[in-house]
Amino acid sequence: MNQNCLVLATLVRYQSMIRDTLEYTLPRDNYDVNVYNTKKAAIIAELENNTPLKSFISNNGENGEKFEKQIREFHDTVYGDGSTILKLANDGLRVDHAQHIAIFKGVIPVHETVSGLINGYIADAKSKNLDVAAGEAAALAEEKFYRGVCFLTLSQNLVKLFNDYNEARREAKGAETAASRFIGNDISDVIRLVREIEDNSRLTDERFWGAADKLRLLVHYMTGRRALPMGVGMGEMIRQCQDAVAGYVREVETDFHAVVDPFMNEFVADVRAQAEAANAAPADAAN
Repeated sequence: MNQNCLVLATLVRYQSMIRDTLEYTLPRDNYDVNVYNTKKAAIIAELENNTPLKSFISNNGENGEKFEKQIREFHDTVYGDGSTILKLANDGLRVDHAQHIAIFKGVIPVHETVSGLINGYIADAKSKNLDVAAGEAAALAEEKFYRGVCFLTLSQNLVKLFNDYNEARREAKGAETAASRFIGNDISDVIRLVREIEDNSRLTDERFWGAADKLRLLVHYMTGRRALPMGVGMGEMIRQCQDAVAGYVREVETDFHAVVDPFMNEFVADVRAQAEAANAAPADAAN
């Protein structure tokens, strides 16, 4: 693997760890503690060691400082020892599912900024006729998977919040209450984040936009911007949206593993070989 693709591999791997944090917005019976510990250590380690990400941050002045602060705040909020979102306990990892919005607000800006770094690096390399084809393919596969996972997790949270909002209004006999206003604010946040995922996309394929269109339609139905089709209830519109998004995620996840797994395997093998060569060098020199 050439040096340019090695750089891209570290950044794509970092993006994947950031994206994987979204799993904590999906209620599960249990979460893998080892995976949690790995992400907790690795996300901050990129800032503590001589990595391409650290180099980008160091070479971008005030903007780099702001980005490093953003990463550290995200890490402290979600993975930090004082986090109220993720907490290790004797029975495993506990997740406060009332704080999904905080996870989204941490993950999405960081991932989008790293995407910007990757796209800029690829454009610069290609302008110099450098070979970054494998890294570009991996970055594209990560973007597709990331945006699909965002649509999946955001839509599931949107549906739950929509149901909670309607229940709060029913309990109050249709009146707006502090509880319904609070839920409404969360709904607004989720809708804004959905738009951010769509607006920042560089994807043009019909499969992505088909899922995006279904989710956008659902938002319009939920907010009353668009009337439901004659004879079709909200439940059916929710089902159609979730089917479209889940189908897209299944497709791009398969593509992701087909493209990124061998790319990362080569990256790991090259890093290991470089480390072994560096450790062997003093002994060779002594002989």
